[in-house]
Amino acid sequence: MAPKDDALAIAVFTADTVEYILAQGGTGGWVVNPAKAGKCNYVVCCRKENWKTRNAGIPPRAAFLVGLISGLQKHPGSDNDRGQARFLIEISEYATLNKPGVWKEDARNPVAYVRLDDVGIDPRRLKFKRLASPTGSRKATAKTMTIAEAKKVLAASLGVRPEDVEITIRG
Repeated sequence: MAPKDDALAIAVFTADTVEYILAQGGTGGWVVNPAKAGKCNYVVCCRKENWKTRNAGIPPRAAFLVGLISGLQKHPGSDNDRGQARFLIEISEYATLNKPGVWKEDARNPVAYVRLDDVGIDPRRLKFKRLASPTGSRKATAKTMTIAEAKKVLAASLGVRPEDVEITIRG
């Protein structure tokens, strides 16, 4: 495995809140190249405009959280038709910020690989906090979450309304 590059980061365009990301222990549902992602030290979360997160005071396309990547966790059964899996990008430390204009207008995908200096972020100037154990790990969430709560969480992560989410349970 290649050594990590202190300047490399995975930037993601998300509607998730800081609270949700911290509860999950990272930011999830991303199709990433595990080899390329393995070289990155940081994940930079940028605000996707979403009517439910506007009260956070973070403008669209602004970086609002930088996390120190601690691992990638593959979502079981998430492979798309090209054989690409979705991953939770796990973090061990995080810092919040409000840096407008980090996510570029012409970006086509919700995941990009960036150099921190190219987006104007100096990790030495951020105050990182240790992440407490995630309260919303998928195993714990599946046992304790109601269907209505699951719809809200899924809707927030996908940028849709909860009433637009359908959940089917077989068994």
